[in-house]
Amino acid sequence: MNFLNASFQIGRLFDINIRIHILFLIYIAWRLLGAGPDFLIMALFMAVLFAIVLIHEFGHCFGARSVGGDARDILMWPLGGLAYAHAPMRPWPQFVTVAAGPLTNLIFCLISGSIVLSLTLNPGYVFYNPFHGIALPPLDAGWLGYLWVFYQINLMLLAFNLLPIYPLDGGQLFQTLLWPFFGLRQATIVACYVGIIGCIALGLWGLQGGGQMLFFIAIFGGFTCFQRLKMVQYGMIQEDPAFTPYESSARRGPGLWSRLWAAFRRRPCPTRPGGLESPNPNPGAWAAKQAEQQRLAAEVDRILKKVSDHGMRSLTYIERQTLERASRDRQQEEREFQRDTRL
Repeated sequence: MNFLNASFQIGRLFDINIRIHILFLIYIAWRLLGAGPDFLIMALFMAVLFAIVLIHEFGHCFGARSVGGDARDILMWPLGGLAYAHAPMRPWPQFVTVAAGPLTNLIFCLISGSIVLSLTLNPGYVFYNPFHGIALPPLDAGWLGYLWVFYQINLMLLAFNLLPIYPLDGGQLFQTLLWPFFGLRQATIVACYVGIIGCIALGLWGLQGGGQMLFFIAIFGGFTCFQRLKMVQYGMIQEDPAFTPYESSARRGPGLWSRLWAAFRRRPCPTRPGGLESPNPNPGAWAAKQAEQQRLAAEVDRILKKVSDHGMRSLTYIERQTLERASRDRQQEEREFQRDTRL
């Protein structure tokens, strides 16, 4: 078994498997052993952090399901959590899926921060720089002290995840905002290059005293951006053929904001009184989809032959992503077929 990929299931909730990476257990043990006399405080802090990150990932899963997607697995690992949530490849479903995670932290911040502020009447407990770290109260601080820690953790995760660094939530949200106007390919390229710049800055910050964790996150983010750029180069990232980027040319019809919102959600935007829809902006979408399916089937056959000859360890990251994508498409087709037969 590959140690770097070792994980095991610790539970199942809402039809979602919860897995924990072995490196995460090592990280927790390292933090606890280094806590010394503050062992109990550190144990409580790690438990609260684990729960908040897990709820954050459940937010992504529920967001994907709310827009017609699905989610079956969550992986907890040292650099945070990974929700294997799959939503339709259009801007609005992807935006909802990504934004649902930070939304959980925002709700927790508003509730806990309001309570802390109303009871202490000290704005300094609520309005502070979340990147300066978390202040842990003594073990006998009482429930208000623990609520303050809860607020700090959520504020830190919210601020950190909204940084425009791909693949953090902020970088992915930035990508979905560009998507309607430039298409998925160009939006991904821009988001990845912005993410690489952000990772360099984050890594330098980590080396200059920001913490080793920031440095490791910067390395992971830069590697992910590089992999995404390669996937774009090899045509491995495909959007819904029914979606076309918004055309910025002046047209008669609803106001600018209505057209932008329609482009983002990709709902038909009427251009004439009476609700008549504009002509099909992408008449060749079906032929393109068929050609893409044939290309994907040929690529899957090649990968399966490679697995048969050399085993799974011989596959590259992109080849593994291709198999995963083909498997998801097949499962989606089976679900649609079963639904149609029931109708």
